[in-house]
Amino acid sequence: MKVPDPFELAVRQNALDREVAGHRTELALRKHKKLTSSPLGFFRGSARLFYEILAENRSLTLDAGPSGHVVGDMHLENVGAYRTDSDDVVFDLNDFDDATTAPVWVDKLRLAVSVLLAGRSFQATAVESLALASDLLAAYDEAVGGAPPPTLPKPIVDLCDRARKRSRKELLDMRAPLEAGGRRFSRGERYLDLDRAEIAALPSIIDSYRRALGPRLPAHAASWRVVDAAHRIAGNGSLGRARIALLVADESGTERLFEFKEAAPAAPEAFFGPSGVAPASRVVKAASSLVKSPPRQLVALDDTPLGALIGRKLCPEEDKLDLARLSVGPKLFNVARVVGNVLGHAHRRDIGPFATPNDHDDLLDRAVYLAGIFESAYLAYSRSTFVAAVAHA
Repeated sequence: MKVPDPFELAVRQNALDREVAGHRTELALRKHKKLTSSPLGFFRGSARLFYEILAENRSLTLDAGPSGHVVGDMHLENVGAYRTDSDDVVFDLNDFDDATTAPVWVDKLRLAVSVLLAGRSFQATAVESLALASDLLAAYDEAVGGAPPPTLPKPIVDLCDRARKRSRKELLDMRAPLEAGGRRFSRGERYLDLDRAEIAALPSIIDSYRRALGPRLPAHAASWRVVDAAHRIAGNGSLGRARIALLVADESGTERLFEFKEAAPAAPEAFFGPSGVAPASRVVKAASSLVKSPPRQLVALDDTPLGALIGRKLCPEEDKLDLARLSVGPKLFNVARVVGNVLGHAHRRDIGPFATPNDHDDLLDRAVYLAGIFESAYLAYSRSTFVAAVAHA
């Protein structure tokens, strides 16, 4: 096996960052800051690098099991609360940018690696982190076998309650506060101005989105007028790609928030090859297969002036799982079991029940090895930032 050099991996990740950000230097710097925040932050933002490592080290792969739709960039925080088209607030998978078809073990392996890398944030020992990963994988197996979802622990109940109680006005006030003359996205940490090409493309994108929604089209949608639009700064791996936040108002005065996000090739394609499906359609198809109810008004726009985009409504009832405040203990183990259960049910929903290994030894051995690789790559990647900072001091 070729042992990956952490400094070569750091150089490669920097190149990938520049490739995604393109001419937006500020976004490349923002992404670099996020990826140097923690080993888990680096892992979350380097999904393509993960699959390139697997492609170069085939001995890290597992025996071929069932294939189906996978999340692709699965990690411990790739879940959250959101409102669906059926008006329910659910806790489920909520990011499908890198979703595609592949052997389901890739999601399990990435999830286990993310747990081991998150140990520092949880103040967990190595033994505790391994126990957490093992427990999570057991919950996955139970879900694949048909076990019902467990009772949601308090951190997840609180997350869903906050999302459920947040009003549209609260969401608007957070994202686009009232200023002289009306609402506007606050430029700075979360929003930047669009470039000319993006502004020019807005009418075409909005028309395509209205057509794609079909029967889900809101009342008075024909009278939508643009109040404001900006580049939304969010995510880890996707930070730097086109991501338009749109505020519209209709003739009744109702204001709505939407997002149009660039759809790019899925990270697993670095290992498994092209999916053969248009990027935006791939994302929406995977979401519809993996979760019972995808996020609200999610549609694929495969042909716009800006390329393939994923459109969706931004709802007040929406919140990602943030494990930063949890430390090792019963609450964390219960949350991890729920995440494992959610992923297991997603795979079962897509491909039906299937046999799982008698133990997770092979998977955990590979997860330990990969966690070590990404910990080293994280330090090398952060080192490049440190050296640059000293040079300019």
